[in-house]
Amino acid sequence: MGREVCRAVQAEDDLVLSCAVDPLFAGRNLDEIIPELRTGLIVEEDVHCMRKAGVEVMVDFTVAQAARVNLPKALEEGIHCVVGTTGLTPEDLEELDRLARERGVGCLVAPNFALGAVLMMEFARTAARFLESCEIVEMHHPAKLDAPSGTALRTAELVLEARGSAREEVKEGPRGLSLGGVHVHSIRLPGLVAHQEVIFGGPGQVLTIRHDSLDRSSFMPGVIMAVRKVAGMRGLVLGLEKVMDL
Repeated sequence: MGREVCRAVQAEDDLVLSCAVDPLFAGRNLDEIIPELRTGLIVEEDVHCMRKAGVEVMVDFTVAQAARVNLPKALEEGIHCVVGTTGLTPEDLEELDRLARERGVGCLVAPNFALGAVLMMEFARTAARFLESCEIVEMHHPAKLDAPSGTALRTAELVLEARGSAREEVKEGPRGLSLGGVHVHSIRLPGLVAHQEVIFGGPGQVLTIRHDSLDRSSFMPGVIMAVRKVAGMRGLVLGLEKVMDL
């Protein structure tokens, strides 16, 4: 995802790729890792380099453990953040909101930046008002660490919100994980990228809403949209739908 973000930012005339951070590649020329970029940037080890580089927006696609360190550092420096990292707790989000508001910057956190995936969640929210039974099947590549995915959990939350139910804790059940009666199934297989089905059942009918990301480039239009709009935000903003005017 980091490589895709670098390519996407570099391709936009109104954006400048001014810094890249990854402890695993620290000290290496970014052009050696992504030859087509030709930026001359050296990969840095820590996000503190961003202030010197004049960074205005940081994009974070890491893991929750790293994001808990990186995001507060960036927000305290007055840098807006676009976050695709999943696994952050409600307490983490509260802290990000507090820091962002204190520094007068925006922090947009989204479980999925594919525009089609956001539409899938919105369609599921609408369907939830009319069809009671709902199951979610999310399918990803084996390297994805979290299960269920952030997209699946967010979809379940939207279904519950549409029905007027409060967010409930994820529980183990005989049919997989359950969030307020919405069952979530996770599949990890080689050959998959990111896929999700939301299946609603009613008397004599089944409605299936499905989204497939076949390549990581599918996330980049949403990332670029968020990068352009996050500077006009203050505090924590959850979900790409907030900038899609849905």
